[in-house]
Amino acid sequence: MNSIFGKVFLVLCSTLLVTVTGAPNSCGKLDLKTDPFTCCTIPKLLDVTIVSSCFEKFPIDKDSMDKGASNMPKTECMSECILNSTGIYNRRGDVDEKKLNSVFTDSLPTNSPWLNVVRKAIKECTAKSNKKDKEFQKDVADQKKTTPKGTQVCNPEASFLVDCIHTTVFSDCPTNLRSTTSECDTIWNFLKNCPFSALRQ
Repeated sequence: MNSIFGKVFLVLCSTLLVTVTGAPNSCGKLDLKTDPFTCCTIPKLLDVTIVSSCFEKFPIDKDSMDKGASNMPKTECMSECILNSTGIYNRRGDVDEKKLNSVFTDSLPTNSPWLNVVRKAIKECTAKSNKKDKEFQKDVADQKKTTPKGTQVCNPEASFLVDCIHTTVFSDCPTNLRSTTSECDTIWNFLKNCPFSALRQ
């Protein structure tokens, strides 16, 4: 995986901890030495050039940027940059669902085992995002009240969509593409009943 793309992906997916809640009580932290992302290598779903450009404009270095809840890096502006650059956000700032589907699937061959996985993830995450629309709007309004004049305010919807699609795709990794080490087996069994976010507690 491209080094910048890999770093972006890891931090974006880690932020899902502060975006997704409601894990069952049985979904306690696993005592694992294995990074979950080594258990399945998902395809690059976004243009690396665009991701790299947005990463440079809105760095997500954990040591040098403002932190969001749970001391995790805030990725809203970088994600919004990606959605704007790919045309997923239209001129009104709304999600173009047709474009969302094409951007995340165009790089996949028609016979790719990932195609249905990605389409399913887009459908699920779009539905979740739509349900959270008022929450996103409130967050933007609150940011505008507290952010210093001249500072960019970005919609958390963008970060949610990018995070959600990637982590859902990972969680639904085709069985024949999964690593079957003992710790990875533990992770896959965990994900049968628990959300991806619970892995990153």
